[in-house]
Amino acid sequence: MSTTNDDDLYGDLENTVAKPQPKPTANALVSTSFSTSPLPDNKSPSEILQMQQQIQSLKEERDTLQKNIGILYRTAKAELQRKDRTINQLQDEVDSLRR
Repeated sequence: MSTTNDDDLYGDLENTVAKPQPKPTANALVSTSFSTSPLPDNKSPSEILQMQQQIQSLKEERDTLQKNIGILYRTAKAELQRKDRTINQLQDEVDSLRR
């Protein structure tokens, strides 16, 4: 499927190949579940601090997005109710004119 339309969200779907996820072995599960080191072996404390700050930033962004989507939902719901009332009012006016 090759189109030149930039709005085609799924245009490159045929070219995408899913990579199978490796299955953990029993030894890998045991070794990770009983790890006594609080820090991963390949991460420095500064990298961990940076990741923690990034996590905090992402949590704050998530909270903001959740709040915004809630506001958007309530606004859309109220707008639909307003439109329904307007439609009903106009329908009542049309019905009264037909009598």
